[in-house]
Amino acid sequence: MTIYCYRKQLPAALALALGLASGSAVAQLEEVVVTAQKRAEPLQDTPLSVAAFSAEQLENQRIESLTDLAIQSPSLAAYDFPTSTSNISLFLRGFGNTDSQTLTIDNPVGLYIDGVYIARTSGATLDVLDLERVEILRGPQGTLFGRNSSAGAINMITRKPGAEFGGEVEAGLGNYNAWYVGGSVDVPLGDSVRTKISGRVSERDGWVENKGPNNVPVQNTEDYYQRASEGVRFALSWDIDDNFVLDYAYDYTSEDHTPPYYQFTTRSREEDTRNILTQSPFRFVLPEGETEHSGHNLSFAWSISDNLELKSITGYREMEETTTQNWSSTLFFATGLDWETEAFSQEFQLLGNAFNDKLDYIVGLYYFEEEGEKAEEQWTNFAGPVPQLDALALPLSAVSVTQGGNNLGIHTVETDLESQAIFAQGTYTPEFLDSRMSITAGIRYTEDERSAVRGVDPGNPSIQFMPGANDLDYDRTDYTLVLDYAFTDDVTVYGRVATGYRAGGSGERTLDFALTFDEEEAISYELGLKSEWLDNRLRVNAAVFMTDYDDLILTISGQPPTFASYVENVNAGEAEFEGVELDIIGQLGANGTITLNYAYLDWELNDVVVPQESFLLSGPPASATDLRGTDISSSTFIPFAPEHSFNLAFDYSFEMGGGSSIDLHLNYNYRDELFSQPGMGLPVDELGLLNGRIAWSGISFGDSQFTIAAWGKNLTDEEEVVYNLAGAGFQFNEPTMYGVDISMDF
Repeated sequence: MTIYCYRKQLPAALALALGLASGSAVAQLEEVVVTAQKRAEPLQDTPLSVAAFSAEQLENQRIESLTDLAIQSPSLAAYDFPTSTSNISLFLRGFGNTDSQTLTIDNPVGLYIDGVYIARTSGATLDVLDLERVEILRGPQGTLFGRNSSAGAINMITRKPGAEFGGEVEAGLGNYNAWYVGGSVDVPLGDSVRTKISGRVSERDGWVENKGPNNVPVQNTEDYYQRASEGVRFALSWDIDDNFVLDYAYDYTSEDHTPPYYQFTTRSREEDTRNILTQSPFRFVLPEGETEHSGHNLSFAWSISDNLELKSITGYREMEETTTQNWSSTLFFATGLDWETEAFSQEFQLLGNAFNDKLDYIVGLYYFEEEGEKAEEQWTNFAGPVPQLDALALPLSAVSVTQGGNNLGIHTVETDLESQAIFAQGTYTPEFLDSRMSITAGIRYTEDERSAVRGVDPGNPSIQFMPGANDLDYDRTDYTLVLDYAFTDDVTVYGRVATGYRAGGSGERTLDFALTFDEEEAISYELGLKSEWLDNRLRVNAAVFMTDYDDLILTISGQPPTFASYVENVNAGEAEFEGVELDIIGQLGANGTITLNYAYLDWELNDVVVPQESFLLSGPPASATDLRGTDISSSTFIPFAPEHSFNLAFDYSFEMGGGSSIDLHLNYNYRDELFSQPGMGLPVDELGLLNGRIAWSGISFGDSQFTIAAWGKNLTDEEEVVYNLAGAGFQFNEPTMYGVDISMDF
């Protein structure tokens, strides 16, 4: 959902009607500033489809994760990876990666924190970062955000340390024994050095209770969906002189968590675990997982002259995760992961203007390196002629209903990725046509090298995945071309052509590790409108786009129970996405807004040909089921690409005197039915969620101000399947969540 930095918000047809009826209102929508083109500029002057969320919007809608962000944002979809609630798979304009916990595949939705690329989405929470805003850049970003941002980018911008001492303390309680305590404080160390320290601790019980007769006293049996986290962030800004500013930040977060629960039936959402055979309560072995991620960000900006600036952005990040998923209630299968990555990036930017400010340009160099390693252990319930009830239970026949599953061994993966690029982009505004037309052109050249080695644990070798290795390298030139024209000061139209690229790779869980896939290429055509009406009380932005993909990367999972552990990654020859995005916000009198964000998406797949090396999609050679070389486009689907989705929001403030107010926020999010995996279709139903928050803010007490708020998500307690796992396991959306928050600014 697009947010416009005005403090309160609401839905759009109503805003238009009320705006026309209340012509005497003087309140206007505030200007939104974004950095979608690597320089600060008004959203209305940015010839690109962008959704922006301010810090207040994130608070009003209680957006604390990328999943929360996607719920509020048409065009953006996200879901918890089946093995971990800490790993998020992202999709933008219907395009993403269903295998986001795999080291040998890149994510096409680029994720950035203050310009630093985040390659893996495990532990990508938003609540510790002390954000100023979040920008969602829709469509290929192959020039300025070129590191595999072929679907788009999510740019998270943190708040800089303040020049005066002050801060915020907050705490909250909610159902499922949820609680949190957090805050931030600005501590200036002089006129030129400013610091900020932020921290947060939170906890919530799982909403699917793991209980029943399976007594396994020596093994952990945690509830599903439980989570506890703690994080801290330190930031420093130093004005070395009038022309040189240095910024440094360090963040660390640790999360304990358990995975999502997959149930065997689709009748209704279950809130306790069940035996797959009798559907009676049953306790499964489920240890708690842990995710740790941390990062350093060092940047400087040097104003060489009034027309030239040099920027440097250096990033180093580490991530480590252990997680175990027990699918014994559905798939007769369990898996455990222990993986870690470390990544280094360096970017230099030279920004300037020339020809009497008619040309704005940026030239840059980029380098990125990531190393990762993973150990994956798998189990099956088939330990004998009769399937056992718990794949993870040890063979404790004297105290356990189950006799225990069968360990299939451990396979390992080590990867190394190196990417380097050079890029340039310029915007020229000629004097003819009263300087109302601008032309933007950009280009980027990228070279990627990737190596991967698969092995087996010598103490417990996998019996499924044999050793192998591959070395791949790619080079690619991407470009952007934009023409925009301002008919008036308030109405601008633009046309944009942009390309994007995602490096190829290999699948970690293919039968043959030599089965690699090629790089993915995208070209997008977009027509857009940026407009303001009724004396800036109504804002209407729209985009129509078509994106063509060559060698679209798809992830095909094996059929349970025999091939449930195997996954293949293949290229689809051609894919075409068409869509419309509409963002409307209207000012309602002096104290409210009404907002509508809508997205329409249509897709088509062609030339999805089964590779000759395929195992999952083919039977024995020359058999009736051998599909190698066959076009399976008609039975392949684009996952997480709903045809219709929208967000409708309403905000209003009632002045209470003494500077305080009662602030009301309501929003309704809807998405059409979609497919959860490319193979077999695997549709899930439509979903609509009603969310709200009411706050008494601006309560003065001495020099401090308090806010007390009550909130709720999924207020009507909708129950729908949100992920269909191989047609045999079903994950439901979370039940109604509610709580109370209190915060103090000082």
